[in-house]
Formats: sequence, structure tokens, C-alpha cells
Amino acid sequence: MRTRVLFIALAALLTTSCTGGDKHLPSSNPPEYDPNKVATSRPAAPSPSATKPAQPAVSEEPAIALPFLEPGPGEKGEWRKVPMKPESLQQLQGAKTVCDALSQLVQGLGSAQLYAGVEGLALKKILGSEAEATARMVDQQLAEGLKQAFGPGAANCPLPTQPRKSGRLNDPSQPARIVLTQGSSHASLLLAQATPSQTLGDGYSEMKTKEVQEAPPGWVGKKTTDRITRIGNKSETAGNRTTHVLVLGGKVLKCPTPDGVVTGDFEYAVVLDQTIMESGVARLIHMGFRAVATLKGQVGEDAKIQYVEGDLSTVAERNGTDVPTSLRRQRFQFRFVPSQDESYPGFPTQITGISGTGWDSEGATPQEDGFAGAAAGAVMFWGGQTYLEAQEAWHKPNTCVEIVFSPATKTHKLGPNESVAVKTELRTKKEQAVVPAKFKDAKELPRERNGNVSPRQAESQPGAPAMFAYKAPATRVRHSGFRVGAVSRAGVAETKEGEWEVEEGAYILEFQSRIVDREPTAPAESVAAGNVTLTFVEGKNMYRGSGMLGYQTGPPPNRDPCTSLIMGHGTTRLDVAGMFIRLSERTGAAGSRVVSADIELHYLIHPTNETERLYTMVNYQCVPGELVPNPFFFSLYAVARGGEEINLLKGWTYVGRNGVVATKVLRGNCGDHCQDETVFTLKEVDEHRSPPR
Repeated sequence: MRTRVLFIALAALLTTSCTGGDKHLPSSNPPEYDPNKVATSRPAAPSPSATKPAQPAVSEEPAIALPFLEPGPGEKGEWRKVPMKPESLQQLQGAKTVCDALSQLVQGLGSAQLYAGVEGLALKKILGSEAEATARMVDQQLAEGLKQAFGPGAANCPLPTQPRKSGRLNDPSQPARIVLTQGSSHASLLLAQATPSQTLGDGYSEMKTKEVQEAPPGWVGKKTTDRITRIGNKSETAGNRTTHVLVLGGKVLKCPTPDGVVTGDFEYAVVLDQTIMESGVARLIHMGFRAVATLKGQVGEDAKIQYVEGDLSTVAERNGTDVPTSLRRQRFQFRFVPSQDESYPGFPTQITGISGTGWDSEGATPQEDGFAGAAAGAVMFWGGQTYLEAQEAWHKPNTCVEIVFSPATKTHKLGPNESVAVKTELRTKKEQAVVPAKFKDAKELPRERNGNVSPRQAESQPGAPAMFAYKAPATRVRHSGFRVGAVSRAGVAETKEGEWEVEEGAYILEFQSRIVDREPTAPAESVAAGNVTLTFVEGKNMYRGSGMLGYQTGPPPNRDPCTSLIMGHGTTRLDVAGMFIRLSERTGAAGSRVVSADIELHYLIHPTNETERLYTMVNYQCVPGELVPNPFFFSLYAVARGGEEINLLKGWTYVGRNGVVATKVLRGNCGDHCQDETVFTLKEVDEHRSPPR
């Protein structure tokens, strides 16, 4: 809803970053978010002896000269308490829409501050015919900057003045050149844009640049630096130069601290440096207005911002030819509540705690004192919007906090109708600190009334976790457990990371078989054994697997030497095409506990590779004949099962002891020719241990 819009879309970046020509970019990147790192040196004035129309030296733009917030060592004066009148913040009291607030902030922060007071009027007189154009430029740039800072809600707000089409920064007829720059390894991404120099009809060439500094990871917001440079290009404007810089924006922490504190900062600055040539003499003007605020938001137990406290420092600086330097510094503290009303989201309400001090503020005019009030309004309105944007971030489940269970999810096994008590806490992801939380909407998994969880809601404190009791269903269902959500002053958690599940049993199917063939002419005995690790197939609610059977076949004791000799050993494959495992519990006679296993097994045994050597009688002696293949175990096992290669087994016997879940015993006689006994054993094993070989 209040997501900030990047100044340049990705598509434009990919398209225009490859254009040819020189890159019209500022000579230095904007400062990092630390306001004290902004350049404070005064830009040098152009030479008064210039007689030819000047051209924009875009590659040599001076550093931004922001006025100092603190007095220098040579400044005289002292900090005195200043009464902050409530009406000084009225510019936002009547605003009903974002556009209303934007319009009133432009009126309070823009050109009205340029010519306020005695010093302002003197500077306006020096500007002469340029004064009105300069005022329009300041208001226009401020309005555009505020529209971007306030996000999509301000996109359609009308501007106080109509821009000249040829000089618009985003004029489609003048493609922008874009460069992504990266400062130090700790600096956030900077997005810089500049338009080529434009020749205007008023005797000036104009160039605009913009740099967008995105907030670092873990923060919400951005800061923009806009610069307009106008240089006279006709004989009557030769030597004239205007540089106007607007800095606007800040950042808010995305995740609250364990105590629910969300810090932030904001900066607004306007710097105007102007040179007017009159009869070969340069008249210089400098104006700087700057407001820097540190913010501290407090989040309530409902995970909503309760209030924001601000500490604001402002400075208004003016000087110029034949005009003495004027510096007005003020500090103010205030508190406000961002509106959660969908009709007025983020609007500052309940403004309280206003107090302030001023540096030698006795000579300040009411208009100049109004800059601090207008700046405070900008801080509160921007802060309300941005804190709600950060609130959206920490309201996304599991972004800032996570639910922790003991025993942990998928580590505790439960039989039918068995119960467990689960300790539940909420921790911050960054500090791993336990925070007070309200757990709510506890529900069974994978569907309601699959087992039972109680209570449905609970509260926890550090050292006193919430307790949820979960009782498994009578019939085991995969992914049995419960889910729960949590709300705290450090964020919100729920859904996948708020689920507690019973540990699913890892199953192994063991196979053991012995066949004794009593056929008089070809007696043999064979044994086979092996196991299959079963894997659950999601969506089909069954298990599958494949393993190897080892077999050994040979003659019985006291074999008649004239009978066929069947021998062989090796391995063959046992495939479990599908195994359905359903365990259920009921109450029997006299209240006894009766557990049953409803199991179906579909399996396939592959052929074995024994051989048979036939013997014949020659002159009353046994003579060995040729050696022929004879898959003895495979063939007799199939005969014992009724000749089927794929078998379906039901009717298992529940055991429930020593890891054995259930067994299935098969017996056959091969049509009275053999004796066969095969035992299938279903075992539940620890997933963290290697299965038996």
C-alpha cells in the first residue's frame, strides 16, 4: 500500500544504461545515511570576469554545502528554551488526503522560507527579476520530491506550478542516462540519473540530476538527492548561475527490537547558491535549510505501531553580497501516533510532548521559527507513511520472529491416542531473544479434529512458555500435529514455521523365506532374506521402495546321487510397488486398548539364477548330464503363492513391541510338493540411524 516506487523502473535501466555518449552524472555519490558525512564546504562562485555564455560543467559539480546543525567554536550564543506553539504544526491538522498534506508541506517548506525575515527580503531584492523564477523552481522541485517520498498515494497529486516541458527530468523526448554506482562495501545501492543539458527559452541552459539511495538491508525507505543547475547562455544572462539541491528521505528499521523499538532517521535539506552578474560584478547569494531527525517508534503487543518519538534539529542559513550571515538553529522533541485508519493511513495524530530549544533565537522572526514547525510536520507525515510500510514488513509472518517448540517439531513420536505437552515460545530471528507473545488460532493438522490440540490460544513470557497439549488421533495420519500463530511487539509468526508435527515413523520391510522341495527326482532347499527401506509418496498416502534379497539354494542332506542337483546363490530384487499403512485404536472389552493394523502390500520378487544338473542311469551308474538354468527359489515361491508374480498381502498382525509394527506370515505347499514359510516384518526405525543391512 505504501511501498516506495523506485525512481527508475528496471526496464528503463536495462534499456538506457547501454546508450552511447558521455555520462552526465554528479562528480560524487550522495552521502551515506549518516547526515554528518554530507559535504559541508561552500561551493566556489564563478569568476565575475566571465564574458561568454557559460556552459554546464556537469562533470565538475561542487559538493553539496549543507549548513551545520551545531554551532561552530567561534559562534557566540547559547541554547535557550523555545516555546513551540501548537499552531506551528497546523499545516497538517486539516489535511484529509495525501495531496492536501503535500500541498501544505510545499507551502511551509518551500519558497516561503527563502524570503522570510529581514535577511530573506534583502536577498529577494538582490535576486530582482530572478526571485519569482527561483521560488517556482524550489516549490516545483520540492513537490516532485515529496510525491516520490510519499509513494503511490501521491502519484496523482497536482503540482503547485506546471513544469516547463523542455526542462522536465523525465521528459520522454530527452532520454535519461543511468548508472548504478556502489560506494563502500557497506553503502546501500545508489541509482543516479541525469538529463542532458536543456536550452530554455529564458536565456538559460538547465540540467537536472537525481540520485536515489535505497535503504540498506533490514531497513525500509530511501533518500533522494535532486540537483538543478541553471547557467546563463545569452549575453544578457552571461555569468548567471543557479544551483539548487534538495535532499529528502530516510529509513526505518524493518524489524523491531525484542523490546518493540523501531528506530529511524529523516533528513530534509534545501541549498540554493546563486550568482547574479550586474555590470561585470558578481553578486552572490547562499541559502540553506536543513532538518535532521532521529525517530524512535514503539510497537505494542498487537504488533502495531503505538507512537513515534522524534528528535529534530533544524538550521536556516542565509548570506550574500551586502547581506550579513544569518543562522537560526532549533531543536525540537515531539511525539505522534500514525493513523491506522484506512481512510487516512499514516497521518500524524495525537501530537504531544512538544518542546524545543533555540540557539540565540531572540532575533528570529516568526516566519523563520515556522521552518522548524514545517520541518516537524514533514518528519511526522513521512514518518507515519514509512512506519506503516515497515509495519507491513514485520506483519509478514516469520519475517522478524519465529516460533520455537520443545520438543521440536518432527522429533517426538506418538502412538494412537497418545498425548504430549509442547512448550511454545516466540524468538526474534536476529537476536534469538525470547519475547512476550500471544499465541492464537491453534488448529489440528493436516485437518481440524485430526487429534486434538488445547488450548486454542495462550500467552507466553520469557521463562514461562505457552503450553499446548496435543493428542494424536486414533488412526495415524501423516503430518499429524497442530499449527498456531503468534503476535508480539517484535513481529508476527504463523503458517509453515508455526507448525508442530509428530515425528513420522521411518519403516523397513524385512523379508525371510525358506522353501524345502521334496520332489523325489529333484529335491532342494532354498533360503532368502533381505529388507527394503520404505519411502513415503506424498499425495498417494502410501510407501514405496526397492531392496535386494540374498538367496542360497542347494541339495538336502542325504541326497540320492542320481537325482538332479540344484544349486546357486546370489541376489535378486524385491520391489514394493505400494504399501498402505493405517494404524488405529479402539476400546475393547473392559476398557482395554486394542490397536489394529490395516496394511496392504503390493510387491514383486524378481527371478533368481540357480542351475540344475541332470543325472541319468548308464549301465547301472549315475552319469551327470548337461547344466541347465533353473530359477528355483523364484519358481517355487510363485507356485506356493498360486503362480502370481505380483502379490497383494492383507490381514497383518499388529505387534507394537521392540520396534516391530506388524507381521504377515505366509505358508504354502506347492501342491504337496514342498514346504514354504515366508515372514514379512514391518519395523519402525529411527530416521537418524542407518537402517539395518
